[in-house]
Amino acid sequence: MEATEIIELNNEKRTRLTEHNLKYYEDMLLYIRLNGNKSEQQTEEVLLEMLEHLLQAQEEGKTAEEVFGDDPKAYCKEVVEEIPTENRKNQASLIMMVILQFLGFFAGSYGILGTALNYFFDIGSALTNFSIGSGLVILGIDLLLLGAFILAILKWIKQSTFSKKETKNWVEFLQVWAISTAFIGLIVVIQFVMPSFGKEVSIPTYYLAILGVVFYVLSFLMRRKQNF
Repeated sequence: MEATEIIELNNEKRTRLTEHNLKYYEDMLLYIRLNGNKSEQQTEEVLLEMLEHLLQAQEEGKTAEEVFGDDPKAYCKEVVEEIPTENRKNQASLIMMVILQFLGFFAGSYGILGTALNYFFDIGSALTNFSIGSGLVILGIDLLLLGAFILAILKWIKQSTFSKKETKNWVEFLQVWAISTAFIGLIVVIQFVMPSFGKEVSIPTYYLAILGVVFYVLSFLMRRKQNF
């Protein structure tokens, strides 16, 4: 089975767990899946095997602690060490897909919003002007910030697993909001503080909307091809 099919099967079988065993298993699932450099196929196969083992033990009246022990984090670390690393081609494809989605979102949003404001309210210009040199530097910095943002979110989620003290929803919301606001704020600040250099280019703003759609289509095709 492909990784996506295993995930669907896992989702279906997971509903058979008791509330206690489900919480225990889902923490393990989340922790193991967040190791993005590991083979997705092998990861999902291991998770399904663990789930089936737990379901069988549950039918015998056992709890997750009796199956995997009282230190699930240590158990998961041992499991992760045994999973082979994802091949570089798949890792590169995943990174490229994320970059395309990021570029598609910002180019599409800017193009659609800018065109709409100019067309309907005569706000702004129908043309977008930028310097190639500073534009490339800003793009590079934005991609680095995107990587840092993703790593920060993944680390935050990973640290929240196996927590005996349940965090309130509003606290989690504020934490995610703070990280997201810092990320977006830095991107906006960079646009203003970066001096212009390089050749000046002027293009119709709606071109950015079209470019955003192209980026999204490319990321979608990559996702289908790689089965992400």
